[in-house]
Amino acid sequence: MLVSECMDRKLPLHRQILVHAHLFMCRYCNRFKKQLLLLRNAAGLEDIHGEEFGHSHTLSEDARERIKQAMRDLSPNPGPDSLNT
Repeated sequence: MLVSECMDRKLPLHRQILVHAHLFMCRYCNRFKKQLLLLRNAAGLEDIHGEEFGHSHTLSEDARERIKQAMRDLSPNPGPDSLNT
C-alpha cells in the first residue's frame, strides 16, 4: 500500500506525486489515509519527518506489547508481514 509506505519512508518524487494526485481524486483512499493517521496517532508513532504523533497521549511500552500480542493471537494467518516488532 503506497499510502502506508509513504508514511513509513520517503518515496521518490514521481511516486509522491502519483500518491497525492490519487488521494486528491479518490475519497476512499483519502479516508484510508486518515484512518492510518488516526491509528498512528493512537499508537504514538512518528512520521517519516521525525515529528511525533500524539506525544501527549502515548501508550506505555507494556500496553503496546499487550495490543501487539492480542493482534497476533487474533490473526488467522500470521505471515511474514505480521507484527514482529
